[in-house]
Amino acid sequence: MIQGDSATMQDLARIAGVSVATVSRALSGKPGVSAATRTAITRLAQERGFAGNQQARALSTGQTGRIAVTLPRIEAEYFARILAGAAQVIHDAGLSLILETTQHEAPRQSDAIQQFLKLGVDGALLLLPTESNREISALYDSGFKFVVIDPTDQITAPMPWVTATNAMGAQRAAEHLLELGHHRIALITGEPHLFSTKERLHGVREALDNAGMSLDPALVRASTYSGPSCGYEQALDLLRLADPPTAIFGFNDRIAFGALQAAHTAKVAVPDSVSIVGFDDAEAARLVSPALTTVRQPLSTMGSTAATMLTQLISGQEPLGMHIQLATELVVRRSTAAPVLR
Repeated sequence: MIQGDSATMQDLARIAGVSVATVSRALSGKPGVSAATRTAITRLAQERGFAGNQQARALSTGQTGRIAVTLPRIEAEYFARILAGAAQVIHDAGLSLILETTQHEAPRQSDAIQQFLKLGVDGALLLLPTESNREISALYDSGFKFVVIDPTDQITAPMPWVTATNAMGAQRAAEHLLELGHHRIALITGEPHLFSTKERLHGVREALDNAGMSLDPALVRASTYSGPSCGYEQALDLLRLADPPTAIFGFNDRIAFGALQAAHTAKVAVPDSVSIVGFDDAEAARLVSPALTTVRQPLSTMGSTAATMLTQLISGQEPLGMHIQLATELVVRRSTAAPVLR
């Protein structure tokens, strides 16, 4: 049995009747090799179980062919759809993916980055990273290549990140409720410190300001974007007010689902007595009853865009952009309607 990368490459060269340099060029996609020779060497490498693309890349460029991804959790649809978009680009580029979940814990995020640096990766995608702006900036200044997806805080430093148009999406959702005739619009937000929460809140305020209205603090509740009962208790509290809202805007679909459940518990008809809007357009938004009006985020495209930017950075190209915000879209379904006069 042949041991070691260079010996294996020598073996491929001997069988194919070419030089080791030709094998390296063929497997790393470099020019100077005929199509027939490249095909023959690639087929031979596959038959011999030789992971040529990554090994040749490492020999010729010093790169490992490994991309790291950190994300809080895998099971949530939000994270899974972003990861799916990124994974496809990484696969198509002939790279491998290393995944680490952080559970939104700063020490785990930091440990994961350190492990990636020790292991040797070409770059990373950081989804909702817990590091502060100062820590993120220091990591970027160290020369490590990465792209942030959906930053937890506003990034002002010149580093690459991708997110959705949270403010515009929330503004359009609020405008939709205003156009229907709602004036008592309640909000159930996610964690107040998150950039997405701040942006969505800003969007709602813009819509209200443009309509000559102001946000009623008595109709604002904070929840979390994840958890078994997000939005439920907050919506129940709002629906039991002496003068309850005619509409509830949950800052993600899970919160909106909790509001739907609360309306059922309180025997409040949706949308006849209260309209409910979400944000994300999760798969279940079409399946709940009534189907949920929500703001669609291009989650898969966020992942693929960030991965494309990262592969461009790694190869020394100019990325698509440094700060990319992908358009959101209001999807109107049956959970919203004009308020019934009381």
